[in-house]
Amino acid sequence: MNNEIMTFTKQVTAMTVMAACIIGCKEPSMNNAREKKDNIETPETDTMITINDAIEPVVVTSWKHFEHYDGKYITETDMLQREPLRSRLKTLLGNANNVLCQRFDVAPPIEVENDVLYNQGCRKHYCGADEAAIAIDMKRDVVYAGVAVNGVVKLYSETRDSGYPEKLIRWKEKFGN
Repeated sequence: MNNEIMTFTKQVTAMTVMAACIIGCKEPSMNNAREKKDNIETPETDTMITINDAIEPVVVTSWKHFEHYDGKYITETDMLQREPLRSRLKTLLGNANNVLCQRFDVAPPIEVENDVLYNQGCRKHYCGADEAAIAIDMKRDVVYAGVAVNGVVKLYSETRDSGYPEKLIRWKEKFGN
């Protein structure tokens, strides 16, 4: 009988230890987690971090003033020196901007047709080799340019697409490249 009491006591002790382990290893209740969460202090400043790929609104440039250049010569309007075209061409062309500006010594009148302003020109005595052309899609707010150096043409587009205005494409085709 002594043996039975000892075995029973060992079993009770083992079960008590197991119960203590099970209760001690139990995850905290949801109420405790909520209490901890509610005790967190909110920061005093805004912690929103701006992301570089966020869409930024851009004010569309009004080309209304440029519509009045239709039929005028580029030299009488100083169109290449007027904003926003001046800064946009500089950004678009970089170092080639000066080359473009030098190629409007001889030029026909500016044309505005279907919301596209177009003009082309060349250096005196070098027409057919050193030329330039500009097209502005005033509705889509996109500036295009073409520069010919010794008859080799390079086209530029702010949108980096190949959807150039028809007059600019025809101007390029006359060089055969």
